[in-house]
Amino acid sequence: MQIKQMQERVINILLVEDDEVDVMNVKRAFKKVNITNPIYLAGNGLEALNMLRGNNNQPPKVPNQRRLVLLDLNMPKMGGIEFLQ
Repeated sequence: MQIKQMQERVINILLVEDDEVDVMNVKRAFKKVNITNPIYLAGNGLEALNMLRGNNNQPPKVPNQRRLVLLDLNMPKMGGIEFLQ
């Protein structure tokens, strides 16, 4: 029972970032402060939306329960502001 409760409390993190150096910096910072939440990566807003919504009759790649989105504002294809709209 405790394992199921712990799984329900997990916050899935979607990191939307097009710069690999920034991705590495975020991962390193999380590791330094012992944040072990699952991290899903998207390179732009369109990719992030597809991961959250699912596409082509596929389920979302990021679990629906308890999500946190870390969003870059300046990205190709679809930036952070467009993503939020």
